[in-house]
Amino acid sequence: MDTALDLRLPQGNHIQAYAEGIIVAISVVNNIKYLGVTWDCCLTFIKHFKALRDKKDSLTYKLSTVANEFYSKSSGLFRKIYYGAIEPYLLFGVGALGNRLKLKKIRDSLNSLQRRPLIKITKAYHTISTDALQVIAGVVPLDIKAKGVFGKFLFTTTNNDIKFGSKIFKWEDYETRLDPHNIHPAGNISITYDKHKPSGEDIEIYTDGSKIYDQVGAAIVVFYYNAKIFNRTIRLSDFATVYQAEVTGIQMALEFISTIGPWNKINLRTGSLSVLEALNTFKTSKQDILAIKNDILEMSKENSITLHWFPATLEFRGMKQLIVMLKKL
Repeated sequence: MDTALDLRLPQGNHIQAYAEGIIVAISVVNNIKYLGVTWDCCLTFIKHFKALRDKKDSLTYKLSTVANEFYSKSSGLFRKIYYGAIEPYLLFGVGALGNRLKLKKIRDSLNSLQRRPLIKITKAYHTISTDALQVIAGVVPLDIKAKGVFGKFLFTTTNNDIKFGSKIFKWEDYETRLDPHNIHPAGNISITYDKHKPSGEDIEIYTDGSKIYDQVGAAIVVFYYNAKIFNRTIRLSDFATVYQAEVTGIQMALEFISTIGPWNKINLRTGSLSVLEALNTFKTSKQDILAIKNDILEMSKENSITLHWFPATLEFRGMKQLIVMLKKL
């Protein structure tokens, strides 16, 4: 140990000693590559951007060569290649430099990566400015795109509120996703459905969601031996999707079922094939779908609940009622 301490080490090297008597020389470096991102001591990411630029130029050349050879008559093909391959590659690891996006040098470095692909898209002169290229190509500047990707990461992964301009987005107001691997295999259940037509017997519940005139809503209507006994509509946020409205419709139907007590047979019919397929799949990352599965499983102990899909092209009485109700939202 004493001998090791007397050694003259190269500049930037340090000694790490352990209780077992093991001595390791640790070198201090200016750059380190971790998970595909090259970090430097000043967090300028200069080497990272240089590596991205070299790889991007090679990728752009190879893809454009193949595209021109086989698909030269397809207009807008390289734009699709840019959005599908080049832009996602350039944005890889943006979470590492997300907090540095407020620096002009970082933003300029990101936007400069777009030059060659945008020149290829617009077929403009090489002397044109990057800002003009972005406008002519109709492509979002990469620094703004990076802010969106980083914001989405903070929003969905770390559950942080984010601010764009004067708008504040709170993560509690949006749907969260579950990790399917955190769910015990016994908890992965499938809720099946069929495409049988209504018989008019027992309880028939029709539910659906839609977006009409930029207004999103969900509705249910309940029949007992073809006699309407209940209906309800609900208005969602204008920013909600049709899928969310369809999920809400099924949740409304389950709320109604919970109020009627034990029943011999209940037919729940929806026009949303996507929601039914999500319920039919064993693994899911959507919290609302998992909650619906668990509710149906629990209610099935006292009620016989069967899910059915009805296509929008078939004119059932229940479907006509839903359309009328949704248009009145």
